[in-house]
Amino acid sequence: MNYKHAYHAGNFADVVKHVLLIQLLNQLSQKGKPFYVLDAYAGRGLYKLNSQESQATDEAKLGIQKLNQVGKGKTDATPAAVLQYLEQLELAKQTYDKHVYPGSPWWIANAVESQPEVDIRAEAFEAQVQEYDVLNYQVYKLPIGVHHRNAFEGIPAVIPPKEKRGLILIDPPFEHEHKDFSNLVDLLVESHKKWPQGIFALWYPLKNNDAVNLFHKKMKRTGIKKQLLCELNVYPNDLPVGMNGTGMLIINPPWKFDNHAHQIVKFLQPILKADDAPQMTAEEAFRVKWLVGE
Repeated sequence: MNYKHAYHAGNFADVVKHVLLIQLLNQLSQKGKPFYVLDAYAGRGLYKLNSQESQATDEAKLGIQKLNQVGKGKTDATPAAVLQYLEQLELAKQTYDKHVYPGSPWWIANAVESQPEVDIRAEAFEAQVQEYDVLNYQVYKLPIGVHHRNAFEGIPAVIPPKEKRGLILIDPPFEHEHKDFSNLVDLLVESHKKWPQGIFALWYPLKNNDAVNLFHKKMKRTGIKKQLLCELNVYPNDLPVGMNGTGMLIINPPWKFDNHAHQIVKFLQPILKADDAPQMTAEEAFRVKWLVGE
């Protein structure tokens, strides 16, 4: 597997994914009861936006750097999860250095640290040896367990957790989309059978309409209830570019999460959309809809 997230850290997809992750963690914490969180594709945990890898693509310029420019002029219309994301990012910069961008394990660990009154058990899997070694070094002081483990073997092995409540974040590299989507459908079906009340959040790229549409059809046919789609486009879906947008399928989202997610993507889309993108309708730009309801 050649994929390294260091080339893409802080891009528009990371921004959307991490803000939605914060919203999920916030709502899980509200009940004050113990819960479990697993990041199944953890990566390195921390990234440098001035690294050779990051500067080779400059994707952060079209993601977190665009949001940072707008973030200085915060308004009452800014969703709470976006404000929290920006505040926590500043905390990460003060803790490490001004060029750092945290991956999902850091956002999860920070939720654990900042809410000691809630019993949150957090774990992270990383299958690639080099990425795992860096992850283990960079987050070893944080309250998150790190394991050199493959998501397809590891997720079914650790669920259902003793806490009964929780979230599995699945953020794969998608190197072979049709095959990857098909395998992920099987993983979600198997995992949901073992833990039907668990929250499963699967990130996916919007760049191959046929693959994404087929994925949606397959997920509909699984019989799994409460499947929510959250999608944001920086380019229209029919434009041939590297990646048109970012999506997340969430099974069993918390109550009213769909309302929060709609506010989040509606706020972020005009900020993150590509400067050279043609005009898009609201439906083309973003959507939060139930793929399968109750």
